[in-house]
Amino acid sequence: MLSFFRNLREKKTPFVYTDQRVQIKKRLETELAARHHVVLLYLDIIKLSDIEMKFGYLTAGRILQYMDQALLVACRHTLKDPAQLIAIQKLWADDYAVYISFARNYADTLIHNICIELKQEVEKVLNHKVTHSHIRNIEVHIGYAKIEGQDLAKDMYSSVKLASQMAKCGFMSDEFREIQEFRSILEQENIHTVIQPIVSLKTGVPLGWETLVRGPEGSGFYSPGRLFSFAQKTGASFQLESMCRRQAIKRLKQLRPSEKLFINLDARSIDDPFLLRGKVFKTMEEHQLNPHNIVFEITERHAIKNFASFRSIIQEYRKKGYLIAVDDAGAGYSSLEAITEIYPDYIKLDMALIRNIDSDPVKQALVETFVQFADKVKCRIIGEGIETESELETLVKLGVDYGQGFLLGRPERESRPIAEQALNKLRQLQEERAPLVLEEPSGKIGDIVQSTICVDQDTLVREVHHIFERNTKIDSIVVLENKVPKGLIMRFQLYKILGGQYGISLYYEKPVAQLMNRSPLVVDRRENVEQVAKAAMERQSFHLYDVIIVTEKGKYMGVASVQSLLDMLAKAKLEIAAVSNPLTGLPGNVRIDREIAARLSRSEDFIVVYCDLDKFKWFNDQFGFELGDEIIRRTAQMLGTAIRVSGGKNCFLGHIGGDDFIIIAPPEHVPHIVSYVHQYFYSHFQDLAEEGKDVCSVLSISMAGVCCPADSYKTAGQVAERAARIKKEAKKIAGISYVEDSELCEDICT
Repeated sequence: MLSFFRNLREKKTPFVYTDQRVQIKKRLETELAARHHVVLLYLDIIKLSDIEMKFGYLTAGRILQYMDQALLVACRHTLKDPAQLIAIQKLWADDYAVYISFARNYADTLIHNICIELKQEVEKVLNHKVTHSHIRNIEVHIGYAKIEGQDLAKDMYSSVKLASQMAKCGFMSDEFREIQEFRSILEQENIHTVIQPIVSLKTGVPLGWETLVRGPEGSGFYSPGRLFSFAQKTGASFQLESMCRRQAIKRLKQLRPSEKLFINLDARSIDDPFLLRGKVFKTMEEHQLNPHNIVFEITERHAIKNFASFRSIIQEYRKKGYLIAVDDAGAGYSSLEAITEIYPDYIKLDMALIRNIDSDPVKQALVETFVQFADKVKCRIIGEGIETESELETLVKLGVDYGQGFLLGRPERESRPIAEQALNKLRQLQEERAPLVLEEPSGKIGDIVQSTICVDQDTLVREVHHIFERNTKIDSIVVLENKVPKGLIMRFQLYKILGGQYGISLYYEKPVAQLMNRSPLVVDRRENVEQVAKAAMERQSFHLYDVIIVTEKGKYMGVASVQSLLDMLAKAKLEIAAVSNPLTGLPGNVRIDREIAARLSRSEDFIVVYCDLDKFKWFNDQFGFELGDEIIRRTAQMLGTAIRVSGGKNCFLGHIGGDDFIIIAPPEHVPHIVSYVHQYFYSHFQDLAEEGKDVCSVLSISMAGVCCPADSYKTAGQVAERAARIKKEAKKIAGISYVEDSELCEDICT
């Protein structure tokens, strides 16, 4: 037999031994360089191990020798133009690889026919050579796979694996046809992405869009679950996921500078050169975006086995400027460990935690714990799979930052507005939770403006770095175009990016526009400090301490630091507290007078509703001051809820003292406020009644309304005197009452 192979070598046959893979690789490189199409055919002998067990290893060895001869003879007989034989490789035991090439593109039917003919010829020659009386009809498996050549060493391995799986499942089986279809999807990259919005549950504005993959429409591989499970089964997971990420990156062109693109990244294929070696940065540069526009969702389909290695790769992503999210938290193998190891910017709660959360106190407690944890470590929570208004409302009340699900928007090929039903619900919840009290102005942001250095968008990163080095007291540089703010560079963010492994080489000689934050917080100088502080605190954690850019008529004026903002706000709060009721926290008499005077000076139409609890003194004496104080607090809450339910914009609630309150509201809101008090007053004290306190039969409330058309009163004192007289009339009516000064126009104090 050795002489046979020696003769084959002397004749320069295409048969190559296992230890000569380098030679095969060189032959394949030559073919691919000539732009030929290369295909691997895989063959093995069916149940050779059974033959060895029955007839011994010597018989099995002879069959292998016959297989070597049969395969060479069969290849020479069946492989004709346009197919060209490159090499035959004995892989291991009874496994063989036949490499063929085509100068032109080929159809799958041609390969299919070659496989059938080669299989039949090999079996014919092999069975002719095997003369053992008890061995009949030896058969072989056959399968094939295309070699792309992008990474030849890897392609050779993956092609053998794919072709062997095809061979084992049966050449003519349904499973084989599925493998053919799946392989065709990979070769043609016949997938597409859809996007689903991730929405702020505070504002209803999209934070960004998650890219989700879909197979060919009408195919059995349309579902992503089917697509990825088959990829795992056939060992093509990395190839499929890498292809999905390349398709997802194409979505960057649809992104606004303030939005983010969420891309799934399996923990096992995280070390993707496409994402870490700079290829993707050119795409971001083309669309004037930066790595902070991309959030990688670390999916937990599989356990993370080596957290030390995993963490080091995550750090590489962070140094590039990418953001990180942990997906399906609470449902994977090691979500809590992943959270503690990689410190994500976002935690996405699995839909299993969100489903029916409105009626499940255990889920509510668990999500509330996640929210508290996220608040402490400065990351944001995203609830997935929101499908009902009740689920949405519960998540808002629990303090979840963002939401995703069919209620907010279904996955679509193109971005669409957020579903109107969900937006209306968010607006309603926002109004109900909005502060009721119109507090004293806490100052304008223009009062604390500071100056900083400005540059234009074409300034090189190198120059910006030198500016920071020379000016150690500034922490920010504003990027302008014709005095209009276009971006912001913070010192610590620039140093973090440049300190990465490729930071200097990637960015140092590039325009600062590639690194700047393109959606900084920009406000007009007349904005109230409290409103600006609220907007600043709702920013992402990475930008939480960025300066605020202040403008006047759209033109750059200066910046305000978060520290100065909070200092001014704290000072204003202390001043407000000094004139607020200590029991309810509502504005006291000084601020009530100021509010009435301000509305009179603006010539507004409004109604003042004076509210007074009936028989409260008797109740306080009977049950004690502690319970009396609780009644006062609940009355304040009840009146606040009445204003919210009425849609109470531009309403004011104050606490005169004791059991007296005052509501100032536009005329159209007052009937709704009064109606709510009539209907729900006692329900706010129901639990006290259950404790044996006879609240409902004793307490009631009298309300006196004073209409204040424009220019009808000159001072707040006149309005107060009128309210006191009307209240006496309301007190004469038993139970909950409301009396309005309808004859105001004929009886005005001048």
